[in-house]
Amino acid sequence: MKTTRPRQYWDDYASRFKNRSLAETYELRPPYPEETYRILLNLLGESRGRVLDVGCGPGKIARSLVNHVEDIDAVDFSQEMIRVGKSLRNGDHPNLRWIDGPIETVQLRPPYQMVTAGASIHWMEWDVVFPRFKEMLTTDGYLVIIDGDRPIGAPWHDAELSLIRKYSTSRHYAQIDLIQELVDRGHLYLIGDKRTTPVNFSQSLRDYVQSFHSRQSMSKEHMGEKNVKAFDSELSHILSDFVNDTGLLSFQLQARVTWGRPLA
Repeated sequence: MKTTRPRQYWDDYASRFKNRSLAETYELRPPYPEETYRILLNLLGESRGRVLDVGCGPGKIARSLVNHVEDIDAVDFSQEMIRVGKSLRNGDHPNLRWIDGPIETVQLRPPYQMVTAGASIHWMEWDVVFPRFKEMLTTDGYLVIIDGDRPIGAPWHDAELSLIRKYSTSRHYAQIDLIQELVDRGHLYLIGDKRTTPVNFSQSLRDYVQSFHSRQSMSKEHMGEKNVKAFDSELSHILSDFVNDTGLLSFQLQARVTWGRPLA
């Protein structure tokens, strides 16, 4: 299929998010800082109307916003992600409607005052979804892209990155500035770009290590049992010097919140 996405997103890695093990470890990813949601609510203004959360996973964004807006449609093509999301806090909220299916084709309820997306925006057919977002947003509505569920400035970063590259099952990976790609390819008119103030966060060593298996490049099904055990052991060893007496790993989190208008 012809696409304008970078090559690293051509392969069908997104289908891995349908795996049960990946969905069940997703909640172990570090959260977005609370400031992230204050930014979203400020963008919505006083009306705080209907929100569309695309590629929602287990609803990290949707479940955090649902008490503060009119209602939310949360879309994901992974039944496992939606199943997990429904079991979590606010997952059964009456104003949260889960929609199972690809955002390119599912039936929706426009207009929306805001469309939110996390890292899942990587995997969508940009030529299809951005015109659709434009059509479904109110005239003053924003598309907001959120990124930032990894530590910043961690002293173990380089060693951890080398280990990820050693065990990653993704081909063609290259680090890109997603927002700049979307702007350069004519999909997004950029209006605002803000990074939240860094905040401290602590997590058990086990949960931190397991959180990597919620990422498609490190899915247990594709790594295989032997590589999963080796990766977990080697990463735990790297991090052992940074764990406190109670078994917690402490680091800082920061989210990038970018908003603008989708272009047809």
